[in-house]
Amino acid sequence: MANIAKCARATAVMNKVRGNDPHAFNRRFLGYNEYQEGILAQQKEADRKLKVLQAQKVMRLAGRIA
Repeated sequence: MANIAKCARATAVMNKVRGNDPHAFNRRFLGYNEYQEGILAQQKEADRKLKVLQAQKVMRLAGRIA
């Protein structure tokens, strides 16, 4: 049973390599939305900068108190 699955997988890979399935390597990007990814990247960067600024503020306040 395992050999059948292994051979089927090998056949699928070879079909992709030979070009029998033109969309084989593009399926992973089917749900990709460049606009959405850009917004998420900007939000992640803004969150990172906010954390840095908050940490700097805490350090300044700790320096004044000590």
